[in-house]
Amino acid sequence: MRQVALAIIRKKGKYLVEKYKDDISGIYFYKFMGGGIEEGETPQKALEREIREELKSEITSISEPQICEDEFTYLGIKREIKAFLMEAEFKNEDDYDFSQKLVYSPEGKFLSIAMWKSIEEIKAEGLQLYPRSVADKLK
Repeated sequence: MRQVALAIIRKKGKYLVEKYKDDISGIYFYKFMGGGIEEGETPQKALEREIREELKSEITSISEPQICEDEFTYLGIKREIKAFLMEAEFKNEDDYDFSQKLVYSPEGKFLSIAMWKSIEEIKAEGLQLYPRSVADKLK
């Protein structure tokens, strides 16, 4: 089971999410920003690192993690995750000022598109937001 640190960052009734496309199934989906927890990292430190790497931003006011598990298939592989979700804020107010931002790995590989979406907008698109248990609770 892969452990991931994910951020719940809000802006005017919307959440910061990443939009992915599964190149095998052709299905699009959303997930909260963040990524894998490396050996020796706390979930909070992993989240800070992921946001710094992917968005070139710093976060603050990181809450205690809410833990949930989920499973999904991506690139033909069934994946199980243990997600540590934490509410956070950008340190710099200017970091909220974008509608979409391309997200790349530290090695320069395109990963996703970061954007602000409400739960209603995601549902209207007919797409899934992961982790599903948390997405179902948000309004």
